[in-house]
Amino acid sequence: MSEEFEKGPSPIQTGQDIAPFLLKTPMEIAYVLRQLEQNHTNIAIYFNAGHDMMLTRVLNVDSKNKQFIYDIGGHEPSNRDLVSTPKVLFVSDLDGVKVQFSTAAPSRIQYEGKPAFQSAFPIDLVKLQRREFYRLTTPITTPYTVSLQGNNQSSLTLDIHDISLGGLGIWLKDEAQTTLFDLGSILHKCTLDLAAAGRVQVDLEIRNLHPVSLKQDMMRHMLGVKFVNLSRGSEALLQKLIVQLEREKKALTG
Repeated sequence: MSEEFEKGPSPIQTGQDIAPFLLKTPMEIAYVLRQLEQNHTNIAIYFNAGHDMMLTRVLNVDSKNKQFIYDIGGHEPSNRDLVSTPKVLFVSDLDGVKVQFSTAAPSRIQYEGKPAFQSAFPIDLVKLQRREFYRLTTPITTPYTVSLQGNNQSSLTLDIHDISLGGLGIWLKDEAQTTLFDLGSILHKCTLDLAAAGRVQVDLEIRNLHPVSLKQDMMRHMLGVKFVNLSRGSEALLQKLIVQLEREKKALTG
């Protein structure tokens, strides 16, 4: 196995449930490919039934024709093998998020006067967002909420600011509520109301409590919590929600 092979990101392990992380529309796929291009991210190309690998980078993304162009390898025999392989697997780590997709064999072209590869967009693409710190801001007009009890046993319903597979950012209503929570304590049987996605009951560990400066010299306090022993069903629901939130975000930002 070559030194270059050792340095390449490894494919997603078989048996993982990747369905919630599949992107299928050309717009979504183009968005991720463009991120790889803009970040100059290394991509491992596995071919010859996974026995061979080379590293590449995306050079150009053509959304109109649903094609992308990427670097040719430095080992010419591998380049020749690549264009004759029936299936090519692309694997990368984009800011800590695993990206994986497959295409048919590429064609060799000239791009900006240099040899390169060109492939059609994949049918689908996996963006495996398992980073605990990968947080998405929740809707503002119809905020998600969490119902819980403070350490004085008072029942509270608070707005959720952001969400991830690891936990939540929760807005407190006023400074007085900061006295209701102790760092490191566990809040049992909290109910998340995620609008159309449904409701889910979770246990939360309080990890931090800090002030947030807003516009016009306003100040609010945010509670940072971590999910504790999240069930598979709850995790699956959150995975689908996070993918949906990111799709909505990309639709707004283009």
